[in-house]
Amino acid sequence: MKSRLRIVLAFAVCVSACASQRPEPGLPPPSPLPPSGPAHAESPAIASLMDSARADTAAGKLANAGASLERALRIEPRNPRLWQELSRVRLLQRDYVQAESCAQRSSSWAGSDALLVADNWRLIAQAREARGDADGARAALDAASQQR
Repeated sequence: MKSRLRIVLAFAVCVSACASQRPEPGLPPPSPLPPSGPAHAESPAIASLMDSARADTAAGKLANAGASLERALRIEPRNPRLWQELSRVRLLQRDYVQAESCAQRSSSWAGSDALLVADNWRLIAQAREARGDADGARAALDAASQQR
């Protein structure tokens, strides 16, 4: 019961935070939560840190969210979902170089998860577009479309 309440509450906070964030003109906003994909069995410690990071992201506490994800990555440095989540936080922080780097690292550990890799390419496209690299963004979107 408590976990359902936490999920509903986190979702409500995320939705309200997403509605209040204003992206830069011409940039699509980064998606706040990873898309559903193949389930990845998380340890309780990792799940707790991920929940904390998502709640902090939804509340606009991006530095705290990044710190939680970095702690989780010290425990599981090969977890592609953690790297992707950190990429999303870095995009929101407008640290586009780190956002791209984290998405690339996520893809390097993604294995055969084509949906995760495609999502990472879309994150890379957003980071490149934000840096003014339109050609690089198009190339990343092309790579994303080839993953399916």
